[in-house]
Amino acid sequence: MRRFRDHDGEQVWFDEGEIETLMEEELYNANMMCSADLPAVELDRFIEGHLKASLDSYAEMDARELGYTEFFEKKPPKIAINKTLTGSALDEDETPPGILGRYRATLAHEAAHVLLHRRLFDALAGNLSLFGEEDARQRLGRVQKCFKRNVLFGRVSDRREFQANQGMAALLMPRPVFLSVAHREIDRTMPGRENVPAGQEGQVVEALSRLFQVSKQAAKIRLETLGLVVAPGQGHLS
Repeated sequence: MRRFRDHDGEQVWFDEGEIETLMEEELYNANMMCSADLPAVELDRFIEGHLKASLDSYAEMDARELGYTEFFEKKPPKIAINKTLTGSALDEDETPPGILGRYRATLAHEAAHVLLHRRLFDALAGNLSLFGEEDARQRLGRVQKCFKRNVLFGRVSDRREFQANQGMAALLMPRPVFLSVAHREIDRTMPGRENVPAGQEGQVVEALSRLFQVSKQAAKIRLETLGLVVAPGQGHLS
């Protein structure tokens, strides 16, 4: 990991796999790594208990925004979630498909910003001979706002948003647990297989989505990213 600056402001570079490892370490350090029996990470408790961040789940904000993270000098960071998203995910009698997954994805995305990008603000604000808190907030970006187009399980153009998305996936579906549960569900659906042919992953994706409380798209991309989806005709029976 190293820090640098580009046209978008202060940045941090992570080597391949470093974000994944960092998220796993934080879950273990918090004693909150999930298990194959209880795969859904308790994100609210992780944010408030382990990260010591203030969480406003019913924040007033623009309809385009899902959430934001704000950093302060000598104070815990603040994570805010759009009240409309929270209400749709938690307060409706019947939660629309995918809304709970989007809510949890937004929580995990903002938590990843704290874990990955707080160091940038601390480095700037800590050098009081050059930067005050307000200057540091401006250089980092006053708040790390996350729009619907950026909280995705894929590549986005903004470096910090892309990193937060990687952290989001690793927090929602920690690699060791996800692999264990995925292999279990693949074997249950297609006995003897260690992977699933592309186009035939529907049942496995649905099960993983339900167990990890993520969207089907998120579960499918995680399966693919971890190499558990293969081209038809590839793979083998054990």
